[in-house]
Amino acid sequence: MSLLRVIAFYVLGFILLSSVTAHKACSKNANLWKSIQYQLKLVENTEVRCDCGAKESNSRKTVGFMAKCSTNLSNLKNRSPVIFDTIVINTGSGYDASTGQFVAPYGGFYYFTWTIICHFKHKFPTHLLHNDNIIAGNYPDGRGLSVGHASATQSVLLHLAAKDKIHLITNGIGEQMYGGIWSTFNGFKI
Repeated sequence: MSLLRVIAFYVLGFILLSSVTAHKACSKNANLWKSIQYQLKLVENTEVRCDCGAKESNSRKTVGFMAKCSTNLSNLKNRSPVIFDTIVINTGSGYDASTGQFVAPYGGFYYFTWTIICHFKHKFPTHLLHNDNIIAGNYPDGRGLSVGHASATQSVLLHLAAKDKIHLITNGIGEQMYGGIWSTFNGFKI
């Protein structure tokens, strides 16, 4: 029996004893009794819903990463992995900077986006793969430019199972991609 119930029963006992000696207070006691019953129902409903001691569910776990390249990438062969080797943030430890692969620690909806910037007269097309299946691509193409840069950004929303893999590969020859702060790969669990 919870402490609130014990207190409520003591209060109720006092009210009942008082009502025997004071007939005029009956209507006040009845209203007080209704109030106590209402509050007890609230306490009972709250105790049923309380999950304070429960473990955090997977749907509430925070997962997210942002990675960038420490150097420029150039002349990558077709279907080569595009590895963003510098982690800015990696909550949930899903992204591996040595392989460029994200492995979902939990199932759920995930949002991914990547931006590639290349130099004029070059291109650096990429694909995003989910468990080795092509989902989307981007195509920064500066071949028609005589100065400047070309960029492309792509975003996808996917439902992943735990342990599903996401990574980027080149689509054709990756001629030249700017590293540093210019090209990034990001993802997070919604």
